[in-house]
Amino acid sequence: MSDKLKEFYKKIHDPKNKIPLYASIIVRPGKKLVDFKIKKEEENILRVIAHEEKSKGWFTHSFHIPLKNLGLSDDVKDKEILSNLTDPGKIPNKATKSFVEDILRKYIDILPEKKKYFFKTERFKKKKELQTGVKLKGF
Repeated sequence: MSDKLKEFYKKIHDPKNKIPLYASIIVRPGKKLVDFKIKKEEENILRVIAHEEKSKGWFTHSFHIPLKNLGLSDDVKDKEILSNLTDPGKIPNKATKSFVEDILRKYIDILPEKKKYFFKTERFKKKKELQTGVKLKGF
């Protein structure tokens, strides 16, 4: 992880009070990040897009959702955040609710991470269908 990204995480997760400002959902960690950009979505939701050293193009690295948008207090535990993220019906904010539903549609499920207040997604992988027999031309 780059130093700039670590500095960004320190800003959004308050280390002094150990109270995070945001719940972080990591979509794709990336190996060697060269650069990253922070895009602000509606309701102060942050989307971090990154660029790897040896690959072309940008990809979505993570999403950061304010805890107050999830309808949670400051001294919340990971289990309570995870229950709101996996069941968007509990989220009172309509814009945040639709954003979390969109994340669940694209990335299937949100799972806990080892770090406190960090989560990861279950990436969808297409399974190759095994084809047997003779293949007709044109199909």
